[in-house]
Amino acid sequence: MRPLHHLLPQPARVERVEHESADTRTFVLRLVRLVSDLDRAAPGQFVMLSLLGTGEAPFTFSQLPATGAAPGTVVLTVRRMGAVTRALFALAPGATVGVRGPFGRGFPLDRMDEPCVYVAGGCGLTPLRAAIDLQLARRAPGTPVGVLYGARDPATRIHRAALDAWRRLPAVRIVECLQEAPADWSGARGLVTAHVAPLVEATGARRAALCGPAGMLAPAAMGLRRAGIAAEDIHVVLERHMKCGYGTCGHCYLNHRYVCTDGPVFSLAELDALPDAFDSPADTWHQACP
Repeated sequence: MRPLHHLLPQPARVERVEHESADTRTFVLRLVRLVSDLDRAAPGQFVMLSLLGTGEAPFTFSQLPATGAAPGTVVLTVRRMGAVTRALFALAPGATVGVRGPFGRGFPLDRMDEPCVYVAGGCGLTPLRAAIDLQLARRAPGTPVGVLYGARDPATRIHRAALDAWRRLPAVRIVECLQEAPADWSGARGLVTAHVAPLVEATGARRAALCGPAGMLAPAAMGLRRAGIAAEDIHVVLERHMKCGYGTCGHCYLNHRYVCTDGPVFSLAELDALPDAFDSPADTWHQACP
């Protein structure tokens, strides 16, 4: 039998709102009643966020109690895209929302002492942020960690404070890449995929995590594989239209798997057996990633 907090939205109040960019904000939600499973959630898992009279939508955690968030809070970074997010952006601190979860399978929590690269595009940095924080907190001193983050232009960058904090840590290499870089930009330029192999080489990475726009996932995963990381050690966050969170409604059915329960984090080895995982045709994907 499913726990009540999976079936019924648990009330939470908007405690704080942080502006990330023109269309992206981080919401710190304080649960009215403690839900211990939410405090124990893993990086990569998600919740269903509901607004009475508007609807419900899935969002991954951007911070967790395990990575520094206050116990009893749910921290979500949200881009304004549809009816639910527009209504959420209109709320003031103190407003009440509903939260169900946690749902899904997150990132593996072992092998924190192995070098790893995290590759993110746009809002894809949000599902990776908690995983990065957790490894940085638990790794052995000196374990190399690389973060490759791509955005359209300087104004669309998110989690800037986290990027700056990571950059100051030993054995951490941050590569920020802009597609539309101004003349005074000192970071990388162009597409994220062009910078994957150099970062893997620089860190000696044996593991990788990836999240970003659909069109970026296949070529970035191909770049990680060609750089020498095994398919079972590359973990990809998939986005699908999830409605129930526990594999009943069928909205997120992917070949023979459910993204909401079997994911949203999958190894690349698993995705090799799911031809509909990427927007590109299956034959194109398998030719690109031999």
